[in-house]
Amino acid sequence: MQAICFDFDGTLIDSEVFHAQNWADYINSIGGVMSQPHFLDQYAGLPWPKVAVAMKEQFSLQHEVLHIVQEMELLTREMLMKGHIPAMPGVDAALKHLHGQCPLMVVTGSPREYVEGILDRLGWLSLFDGVVTGQDVKNNKPSPEIYQLACSQLNEKPQNVIAVEDSLTGATSSLSAGLPTILVNPNQPQWDLDVHDSFASMDEAKILLSKMIA
Repeated sequence: MQAICFDFDGTLIDSEVFHAQNWADYINSIGGVMSQPHFLDQYAGLPWPKVAVAMKEQFSLQHEVLHIVQEMELLTREMLMKGHIPAMPGVDAALKHLHGQCPLMVVTGSPREYVEGILDRLGWLSLFDGVVTGQDVKNNKPSPEIYQLACSQLNEKPQNVIAVEDSLTGATSSLSAGLPTILVNPNQPQWDLDVHDSFASMDEAKILLSKMIA
């Protein structure tokens, strides 16, 4: 294996609950009825524009999709100023261990400003050789397009690049693009996916990742 692509939300940072609560609060404020657990169950891992489309249809919202996304981006920036989204367990040590052994890339459906801001705050931006976001492709996850672009930027064939994902949406994207995929999710969901392996934490996954790039 020649490179590793990491998803961001829920894989590198513990942000899924943070975003779920923000979306629930926002939808409730504009006339919908949404709980944090319901959001996590139905929408975890989906890019925000896809979530906005689903919310608009489900709750017959008058707001345009672009307006909903922009409002969520603003709310997220405001919330980030008030607090700090922590790293997922074991990620900091894993990234520092893997850095320099092969190219590392972030492949995420989230907005670039948000992603690079958090990477910089955590001291990780310099550990990565590139960041590919949903803003760089026409079709975001679960489409394979974002991983195809990442492999193109790495100048590597998909079968030589490992994807590390935590969600059904993300793993569907990476597998569709032909990348061997490692699932890292503390809940160990039983999805019908042909992943290379599955772990509860990055501490566990780091051992296999090190062997795969050796």
